[in-house]
Amino acid sequence: MRRSAFIFSFFLSLCSSVGFGQVSNPVVSDIIAKLEAFTTAHALEKSYLHFDKPYYAAGDTIYFKAYVVMGERHVPSSISRVLHVDLINTKSNTDQSIKLQLINGLASGDFALPDSLPKGTYRIRAYTQWMLNDKDQGYFEQSIPVGSILNSKISESGTRQMPVADKKTDVQFFPEGGGLVAGIQSKIAFKAIGANGLGTELKGIVVDNDGKQIAEFASAHLGMGFFNLTPEYGKTYQAKITCPNGKQDILEMPKAGDEGLVLKISNDSLDKARISIVTNKAYLTRHYNKPLYLFIYSGGVVTTITCKLDTALIDLALLKRHLHKGITKVTVFSETGEPLAERLLFIQNPDQLKLSLNSDKQVYAIRQKVHINLGAVTRDDSATMGNFSVSVTDESKVTVDENAELTIINNLLLTSDLKGYIEQPNYYFTNINAKSIADLDLVMLTHGYRRFEWTKVLNNSYSPVAYQPEKGLAIEGLAKGAFGGKLVNGTVSLISMHGGPYASTVTDSKGSFRFSNLAFADTGKFMLQAVNARGKNKTELVYIKETEPAVTPAQNNGQDVDQLMQAYLENTKKQLNEYSKYGSPKGIMLKEVKVKDIKPKDNYRSSSLNGPGHADQVLTSADIGNQGGMLSDILTGRLHGIQFVGRHIGNSKIPVSTIFGPLMVFVDGVKGVKIDDVNPNDVETVEVLFGANASIYGMDGGNGVIVITTKQGKGMDAKDIPSIGVLPVMVRGFYKAREFYSPKYGHPEEQTVKKDLRTTVYWNPGLITDQNGNTSFEYFNTDNAGTYRVVVEGIDSKGNLGRQVYSYKVE
Repeated sequence: MRRSAFIFSFFLSLCSSVGFGQVSNPVVSDIIAKLEAFTTAHALEKSYLHFDKPYYAAGDTIYFKAYVVMGERHVPSSISRVLHVDLINTKSNTDQSIKLQLINGLASGDFALPDSLPKGTYRIRAYTQWMLNDKDQGYFEQSIPVGSILNSKISESGTRQMPVADKKTDVQFFPEGGGLVAGIQSKIAFKAIGANGLGTELKGIVVDNDGKQIAEFASAHLGMGFFNLTPEYGKTYQAKITCPNGKQDILEMPKAGDEGLVLKISNDSLDKARISIVTNKAYLTRHYNKPLYLFIYSGGVVTTITCKLDTALIDLALLKRHLHKGITKVTVFSETGEPLAERLLFIQNPDQLKLSLNSDKQVYAIRQKVHINLGAVTRDDSATMGNFSVSVTDESKVTVDENAELTIINNLLLTSDLKGYIEQPNYYFTNINAKSIADLDLVMLTHGYRRFEWTKVLNNSYSPVAYQPEKGLAIEGLAKGAFGGKLVNGTVSLISMHGGPYASTVTDSKGSFRFSNLAFADTGKFMLQAVNARGKNKTELVYIKETEPAVTPAQNNGQDVDQLMQAYLENTKKQLNEYSKYGSPKGIMLKEVKVKDIKPKDNYRSSSLNGPGHADQVLTSADIGNQGGMLSDILTGRLHGIQFVGRHIGNSKIPVSTIFGPLMVFVDGVKGVKIDDVNPNDVETVEVLFGANASIYGMDGGNGVIVITTKQGKGMDAKDIPSIGVLPVMVRGFYKAREFYSPKYGHPEEQTVKKDLRTTVYWNPGLITDQNGNTSFEYFNTDNAGTYRVVVEGIDSKGNLGRQVYSYKVE
């Protein structure tokens, strides 16, 4: 109906959205009100991490920049100020976990990988506590392949190429709009997933219940495709499929309803989409002249239009320029407010930042200084102040599958909003053409929308909010009275052992207490003290450690990571050989010092943040014995790779790693204690931590850490330590990210003969453009010739996303 198409186009031109404003129609008003209530109570927050490269070797450091945004317009989040980031191993257990302090939704961090790490596909996930309310909707998770030249052992759930189990290809059919209706031609999309969890080729035919062939189909992209079918009244249909291995199967097709409507969308044009609502005769007869309500949800705003059902075909033109780039959800509601059909489409508007990268040369020499200018403008060419991260890698060593890359664009606009795994997400953004647009529409037809389901919104059946946003760190616990009952209205005080303000709170009716919005770096050592309402301290305190969300099982794609990164691992071998020439090994060479041979079990007391069992070396009181003299003298020669040098202030020596430099000393959680101020007879355990084990201490653990735990009475176990009235606690604080080392070859001290074979040439997570949209950065090339790849990603204060890739040659 041309008039409807004209009205719809004209309507959107004048009023691109009605938001959550007043609407005269009570059905529409009720739907909008319920949607507004949902989006207010369940404000959307998403996270994304930009890594310095796509894979690593054991002994490397993983650097990343975190972007946390809120709402469908991706504005830097003000909801949460704490981001949790976990490194998950191949057995789906958390190896390392850090907390980052979010400032305007931004933070940076890193994970140091030990040299002893088995090869395999690891994962990194990032989430805020607020995201726990909607399960894993806003979580960021990415697979991280890790290779190894020192430890080729594969963990129990590793990535050795194994014969795939003989199981059927999983095939699903998705009628456009949600269902088939007798008498109406429908587009039916399908997706075929192989035993490895990835899309696989498929072909087949559709036959009716009389055995007559009705349609023929074949996959067009990554196991996805579509065909058209007009179901007949009273008939059923089957799909006879043929898999790549020649195996055949018969699948039942979705059954068609006798009465209903179909929502169709043609999205092959960049400037507008054609929306068609088609009814069969039975539905039109029963609902003639009744209204249908069309809802278009884009960028967090809903646009509505009322259509009068006076014809079997309602044809509308949707102008895309008024919509937000990303996924748009189109829904048809009945006159009573029941959702009848739904369709997703992707809007490819040029909304993102336009970034320009320009270097002072196109061809450089090895170790030559590189200067690059970055410019950022918005869609209308206005300069913008944005926050960006930049990574420079050597393409000959760090090869990249550009189609498979996860980027700030394809993650926040596509994969984070869809259910299921999206293969090759960057393919849809690198070279936009008719083929990629059609393939992206197949993704829209075969994946569900994660943000919300209309049925749950209208019935208010979403789970209530159970987790509040974290504005800072927290310490919580329970207080009990002298006879074990809950301590009500008792006063609990929090005292920092590092100095700082004193805080107190009152327990609630359950005896619970909580100190919120705290901020401290690395490790915080505190004393909790409680008294009852009469001021007596015959109370028992229990510190409640925070729990982590469950880790989902990993998908095993059967790929050997060493094959994926052969050039990278060859370069890693050269690096280690080069370091060994000059007595400066890369990483923590755990295999060479045979840490596993001297590492005791975890049945000892420890004040380490990692707890017992996570040290590279442990000495107990039995090893030290009852001796006089200085502790540094007793430990000399007993701690591997550590020397005690000098006599400084306080007449105390300093522990120094022969590889990394001075170590930080913690005594019962207190930082910076002089080692010779500790009486050797008071020592219960001495632990040495390097690399990944020391990373929990942040910058303090850069060179390694010595953790000394003193005796409690006669060396009691932790469970025997009384907490009557007073309880010491050690709490993990905000992690301080390591600064990426970038040599300056213009300086005489950097002119070494040792070859520079780094694969990450430069990493900077803190680029900020000025009011003119400009900034610059500079660094020095390595000794590797080849093509260097510069990747910049970031965001401005209005949620405009940007990404740019630039290459230059080094000869």
